[in-house]
Amino acid sequence: MISRILEFYKRKRRGFKRRIDRWTRRFTMHNRMITEAFYRERSPKIGRFRRGLYLFLLCMASVVGKVYSHKATPQERRDYTNRVCCFRPESSTTKRPGYPTLAKQLLLCDVVSFDVFDTLLFRPFDDPKSVFYLVGEALHCPSFTRYRVLAEKQARKEAMEKNGSNEVTLEDIYQKLSRYAAFDIHRAMELEEQTELSLLQANPYMMQVYQMAVELGKTIIAVSDMYLPGAVIRQALEKNGYTHIQRVFLSQECGFSKRSGQLFPYVREQMGPDKKYLHMGDNYTADFIRAKAAGFDTRYYPNGNRLGNPHRCVDLTALIGSAYRGVVNNRLCCGAYRENQYFEYGYAYAGFYVLGYCVWIHERVKAKGIQKLLFLSRDGDILQKVYQKLYPEEDTEYVYWSRAAATRLTAGCFRNEFFLRYIKYKISRKINMTQMLKAMELPQMQPLLTEAGFLPDTLLTSENYEDIVSVFLSHWNVVEEAYASSNRAARSYYEEKLAGVHSAAAVDVGWAASGVSALRVLVEDVWKLDCKIYGFVSGANYMHDQNIIEAPLAAGDIESYMFSQRKNRELKRRHRVGQLYSVYIEMMLASPSPSFLQYEEGEDGKPAFRFDLPEVEGYGMIQELQRGILTFVEDYTRAFAQYPWMLRICGEDAYHVCRFIVSQPAYFRNLFGEYPVNRAVGTSSYEMETLAELMEREYRD
Repeated sequence: MISRILEFYKRKRRGFKRRIDRWTRRFTMHNRMITEAFYRERSPKIGRFRRGLYLFLLCMASVVGKVYSHKATPQERRDYTNRVCCFRPESSTTKRPGYPTLAKQLLLCDVVSFDVFDTLLFRPFDDPKSVFYLVGEALHCPSFTRYRVLAEKQARKEAMEKNGSNEVTLEDIYQKLSRYAAFDIHRAMELEEQTELSLLQANPYMMQVYQMAVELGKTIIAVSDMYLPGAVIRQALEKNGYTHIQRVFLSQECGFSKRSGQLFPYVREQMGPDKKYLHMGDNYTADFIRAKAAGFDTRYYPNGNRLGNPHRCVDLTALIGSAYRGVVNNRLCCGAYRENQYFEYGYAYAGFYVLGYCVWIHERVKAKGIQKLLFLSRDGDILQKVYQKLYPEEDTEYVYWSRAAATRLTAGCFRNEFFLRYIKYKISRKINMTQMLKAMELPQMQPLLTEAGFLPDTLLTSENYEDIVSVFLSHWNVVEEAYASSNRAARSYYEEKLAGVHSAAAVDVGWAASGVSALRVLVEDVWKLDCKIYGFVSGANYMHDQNIIEAPLAAGDIESYMFSQRKNRELKRRHRVGQLYSVYIEMMLASPSPSFLQYEEGEDGKPAFRFDLPEVEGYGMIQELQRGILTFVEDYTRAFAQYPWMLRICGEDAYHVCRFIVSQPAYFRNLFGEYPVNRAVGTSSYEMETLAELMEREYRD
């Protein structure tokens, strides 16, 4: 009686949700303008009345203004409605029972029954049909996935008409599939079986439960609605450590399924009607309602993909997107782990971007015949760690570099950049001559400025900017002499790093490729080392000059992974620099180390290094973030060890995952609000500010 009431309640609840969804689609999804405007501005802090009024005004504007466009697809709707877990770790929202609770239930039963797929075993996909893409690739059949799904539907429909049950075998499906494509059926079936075996992996949560049941001496069985042969499923279970399962009951072998309500009574009859049973599975109807109706004690294990997908980016390519969501869901939603939000940020968002960027770099290195990779600090820290993990045989080097160092070393080549970064961009800070020269480390310029009328306490303003620049230009030899030792130390440092190397590439995050461009000028033109310097950046979008690296991009000397003027230009338009998108992506590559400031000549004549004040308040956060990135890379590469081409994550997919998270300022304010940041050159001369303060200032401005 209770189960019927629960089932009735669930059915009514689903119906109510569907009606609400239809109502929402009717008023928000009929054109793109309303879709974007409504969901972009929606916030849980805004009351229902205000949201309703806002929606009404948008609809009126659409009608009055005659604004029409194509209807939003289901995938677009999900992309607008999916949300990240802002205020608590996602892994803590999965309400899985603790192991002590399950141990008590295990003690009270004689037979422990498990569902197989999505319970004992995981696929690294959020959609089981994604496996068919891999089978189709092996068969060289581009439309295989569509044909395979259609053939299974037809086989089940025919089985229902003939036998009163829709249970079919893999051979039944492939017999129908031969209507659409001509290939060896037995070879194709074997390929699908081997593909499943290569992908399936143990659920770490259920593995703990299984081991408890083994230690308690319980009889363990598996019950599944599945078309795969029993031998394949038994092999998959044994391969993944489930070696003490005594029997496997499959719907296609028994002729009836769990969902029909007939399989559980059959299991009870076979294993003994007087025994006490406990069943665990992920399907509410088949594994909870039907098992309970057959007299089983049950423990519902909600499907991890259903729990996780509302928090995942949707607008990705079909295969790689399914793999990304599946791998993340399998860890964060299985119940075996309780991670902090910093780890989850690295695992669920930054890891995908870093992995794709490193694999793309590797392909460009091979295509260009590059001998050595230089990962520029500090963004290159985690990039080099991941790259070495993926390609340990390649020659890589983590080198100290920064905007501060580049600005001084190239001051003789790019004078205006020097003046912009050290003088003009600091006008808003209302600093005086003493503070300005301290940041530049040019106190010897003060007498010269005083002669020109700029006393130590004179404030830097827009009106006196050009006059100050004129003083510097008139006495440029003073600047060159002050930075000469730093230049010699930098040259010595890179001569050692590039010894015997004739082509190298500098790797950075972006956005104007200033670090790459500066290093290229120094190595090739100033120091005249026998080495060609290429550059790789994850994105090219410079606020002040969108075409600043157009020529190097066209020549192929600098390449961008995600977007630039020449690649994925629509993504570039959606990248909102004014809303700190670039800053948030840079934080994905943060390093638990101080910023590098300058090269110096040591007492022994060897290069020495000077660093900024350590931002120790954020090191714990960054270490957890990097642990999340490395764990994701390990999980993803292990899942697709036999399919290396699955690591080829296109730049558009990587950016969509980044944008999904960087477009959530509430998430960053909650997670990294106290993280110390400083975006100015010569940071040791200024007080640090937190990310929350930066957000408040930038969004206000």
